[in-house]
Amino acid sequence: MEVNILHIILNYFIPLILGSILGFLSTKLKSRKKKDIAIEEGVQALLRNELIRRYREYKTKGEMTILDRENIEAMFKQYKNLGGNGTVKELMGELLDVPTKVIRS
Repeated sequence: MEVNILHIILNYFIPLILGSILGFLSTKLKSRKKKDIAIEEGVQALLRNELIRRYREYKTKGEMTILDRENIEAMFKQYKNLGGNGTVKELMGELLDVPTKVIRS
């Protein structure tokens, strides 16, 4: 009788428990991956929006400070790292042609 119970535990309950645990972890990992992707795409969209906003602002002004330029370049670098390119890449080329404002003390 003990052999049958041990056999049942080893062949049915342990695989069932391990399968349930692995299924749960797999679901959690998939959910986490979806969230990570959503966060990355959200940050990319925010950077894209901000770069386009800055493009409009500085093209209208016709100048920008060195700090503005450094900030824009840093945002664009991360935008590219997140997979962004396309239209914003073209805008950046034009934006970097905007003269740097000389700050006088």
